Amino acid sequence: MRRADIGRGPRSRLARAPGAYDGAMGDGEAQGSTAEHDNDVEVDVLDAGTAMLTALRAVGERMSQLEPAVLADEPDAVHQLRTYVRRLRSLLAAYGPLFDVSVATGLRRRYRTFGRELGVVRDLEVRVQVAERALAEAAEEGVIADAEEREAVQARLIDAERASHALAHARLAERERSARADARRDALQVFLDDPPRTALAAQPAKQVLGALLELEARHAVRRSERLDDASDTETLHAVRKAGRRLRYAAEAVSKEPLELFDGRAHALASVGDDLHDLLGDHRDEVLFAEHVRRMAAHAAHDGAPAAAFERLAVAADARAASQLKHLPKVVRDLRSATRAWESR
Repeated sequence: MRRADIGRGPRSRLARAPGAYDGAMGDGEAQGSTAEHDNDVEVDVLDAGTAMLTALRAVGERMSQLEPAVLADEPDAVHQLRTYVRRLRSLLAAYGPLFDVSVATGLRRRYRTFGRELGVVRDLEVRVQVAERALAEAAEEGVIADAEEREAVQARLIDAERASHALAHARLAERERSARADARRDALQVFLDDPPRTALAAQPAKQVLGALLELEARHAVRRSERLDDASDTETLHAVRKAGRRLRYAAEAVSKEPLELFDGRAHALASVGDDLHDLLGDHRDEVLFAEHVRRMAAHAAHDGAPAAAFERLAVAADARAASQLKHLPKVVRDLRSATRAWESR
């Protein structure tokens, strides 16, 4: 089977969730090494469909474990579950050619909706976290020295957002107890029990999954090479998502429970993570600056002091710009890791 054959035909755009893949990269071959090896004897005889199903089942199990913590609003639980939902969708996208496209696409859509619901809550958490850091930095640098100004900013950027978070979480918890949520979980379980597979799924795992991962790496490179100084926030966000999907696709075939590859797959996962994190930090600051300026307008409308908000927004703009200084190096690393994978 040629690698080019894998790219033919419709591909579902589903992705995977974390699970057994979270944490630091495991020890393996150094980046750029030309050797890949099987870590378990069993993987040598796996077909591609069975191998990927092993990874997907680990993701599904971890999602089930996290749901009670999300309902209880335990620290970082929403963040973790949202990450696993993204990992699930990324796996279904990257390795979608192994499964019936209509079934995989339907599952991906269900979990896209769920991911957005989690995102409403998580975005509020992030906004509070960024605001807390920004206010602490502003206090240290004397940007907001007046106590009355600090209290006004705290009330709008932190206290009000925490109240919004509580309401958003309550709505999420209510939805998660609904029949629609049960149907979503049931659909995933049916798929994980016995997914409809394509002919490609019966082919050897290393050959097929390695070629599909190569397509993901090339996609991320193409996205990143379109960037320039005029790229807007949404263009950068598309590159960020490509980096995230590459990370999850690489980790799925190089970390437990499916360890088909190590060195160069780890390098792809690492650079995908770097790209995602860098552009994620940039996006957080850009969105925070926009939010702060909206709050400044509300404060001015209410007759409250607004100058402190603009100073915070300017500082956020500067932090966002500083993140992009590192982007060219990460893109070079991505190209290098992709070339190394192509040469395997």
